[in-house]
Amino acid sequence: MRKLVLLTVIFFFLSVVFCQAAGGDPRRYHGTGRLTSFDTRTVTIEERGYSVDPSLLVVNPADRPTSLARLPIPSYVNFDYVYMQTAPKTMSPIIVYIKQLRQPAGSTRRRTR
Repeated sequence: MRKLVLLTVIFFFLSVVFCQAAGGDPRRYHGTGRLTSFDTRTVTIEERGYSVDPSLLVVNPADRPTSLARLPIPSYVNFDYVYMQTAPKTMSPIIVYIKQLRQPAGSTRRRTR
């Protein structure tokens, strides 16, 4: 009897864990690059095209929300994207977050005399 109760509890616990893992948000990927163009449905960063999520969040260097149209072109950005199924057997990268950087990633300002 104890084994049956124990197995039932373990089965219930594992089913809850697997259901939560399968039903969560898609995995986010991060990148940094130069935003070179955009329109209402796509953006181009480092010569790679991404679809635009309708709930795209764009942030300026002061961490304030802004619009994609207010970003200077070209500008350096950090961005997050997810892969979503757009057609059967087709996964497309979709931009969900863009943050404008003050200077190119990895560069440092040096004082000259």
